[in-house]
Amino acid sequence: MDEILNATRYVNQLLKESKEYQRFIFARNQLRANTDLYQRLKEMKERYKDVQAYWEGNPYDEIYRICQENDELLHNSVVNEYLRAESALSHLIRMMVDTVVEGFHIDFE
Repeated sequence: MDEILNATRYVNQLLKESKEYQRFIFARNQLRANTDLYQRLKEMKERYKDVQAYWEGNPYDEIYRICQENDELLHNSVVNEYLRAESALSHLIRMMVDTVVEGFHIDFE
């Protein structure tokens, strides 16, 4: 088990050194430097998560409305760069996790 944990720590360090993570940290710092933008995006993302988690039926119309209400915010260059960096980092982490669990089939019978 120690070998697996050590390998995991190594992968964690590689992720922190990746261009995707570095870009994310830079973009996050740029966003946090503007308190108003940071707070507005945080509120929008919370509303978005609530719709995804608690909305009955298809949440498309509500999500579309949230995006329309925040169109100016979403097109702000600082916010847009943050969202792109966050997406790229999330994609990298998802690919890493998918690779780690590749070939595992746990059946509960």
